[in-house]
Amino acid sequence: MIRAATTEDVSDIVRLGSQSLKDGPYAGMLKDTPEESARLALNVIGGANGKVLLYENDGGKVAGLLGFIIFPHYFTGEPTATEIMWYVEPQERKEGGAVKLLWEAEKQAREMGATRMGFTAPNAEVGKLYERFGYKQVEVTYMKELRCR
Repeated sequence: MIRAATTEDVSDIVRLGSQSLKDGPYAGMLKDTPEESARLALNVIGGANGKVLLYENDGGKVAGLLGFIIFPHYFTGEPTATEIMWYVEPQERKEGGAVKLLWEAEKQAREMGATRMGFTAPNAEVGKLYERFGYKQVEVTYMKELRCR
């Protein structure tokens, strides 16, 4: 089941965010700061320009999330949705939770007035998933730590 997150779901959002940082492409690159994850979740849940959607497995456990915000695109001003968090527990991915989250996020973003939606792809496999749903690669993102001197 896919549903909108509420403030009562923040602990699950933080838990999934921590798992994502440990197991995902940012592992070893970004520090896990649960208080910042909670702040972000509360801001998106309480704001008018985004949503956090949750995937509950058949047992009712929150096993995935997808959060997005809508902003005026910096080149065109068009309302554009962009994913800011997306994670589904590995054992739940074969159940289709990730795809259900994507479809619902597209629907919700469209209803909120977005004319485009963008996602990051941590690997080529995820990129191929996006392509199957009509997305086109625009850029590839790289990140480097800048140390203070």
